Amino acid sequence: RNYINITFVCRYPINYMVQQPNGRNMIRVDVRSITLNTEDGNFSVSMLLYKDQAFKDRWTTVPSLTLDDDVFVKVFMIPAHLTLRLERCWATPTSHPFGNIQYTFIRDSCPVLTNKQTLSVLRNGEGPEATFRIQMFKFVGSSYTDVFLHCNVQICHSGRSVCQPNCSVEDGFMRIRRDIPLSHTVSYGPIRRLVTLDNVKPNLNSSGVPPVETFVLGGLLVILILVTGVFGRLWLRSRHFYPAREIQLTLSNIHHISEVAS
Repeated sequence: RNYINITFVCRYPINYMVQQPNGRNMIRVDVRSITLNTEDGNFSVSMLLYKDQAFKDRWTTVPSLTLDDDVFVKVFMIPAHLTLRLERCWATPTSHPFGNIQYTFIRDSCPVLTNKQTLSVLRNGEGPEATFRIQMFKFVGSSYTDVFLHCNVQICHSGRSVCQPNCSVEDGFMRIRRDIPLSHTVSYGPIRRLVTLDNVKPNLNSSGVPPVETFVLGGLLVILILVTGVFGRLWLRSRHFYPAREIQLTLSNIHHISEVAS
């Protein structure tokens, strides 16, 4: 869309007074309406995943990645004569982009995570495509094995200086949230988490405490050990008690027989 600024100048004589029949003085101003022709355009935005930072070899099947692997994402538009900017990017465990469980990693066109080993925005607001790299992650819960990526994108017709975001640390606190009237959502998924022996770790919640199932199993194991110990002690005591009783009965029988014989 092209924007045209038109400057209007109105000039009136110093002595320009018109008297109405009712005695009022009023200046008449002619209103001129200008209609500018507009034109609608169609464009297509896509999101693809690649295997390395060269962005040459893309995934053609469902990616299966471990937690140590990186995800290389490219968002591009067709035709490529405009500028694309990522406004917000987030992940969900399902294909629904607006579910209750979300993880936002790009907000206001800038990365939320400051650790570049985890997230690195390579290009954004510089041309018809945006790229970023993010380390594979998982959602808490054994039932969540897939990850879906979503991004809100804005198409800019202005130059790079206007469309390119400023994500410097100095301007981080002064950054103002922009309204996005022409924002569109693009998604990709699923990305499957590949479970390996090295990645099998206790599942901790947000406070670092094992889930309730771990405590239940641990309690049952302790009860089983205590019951086994009690029965073991009773069995050992019975082994010591019954042989002594048999000896006493045998001695009593021998004493009784000797009395009868006498």
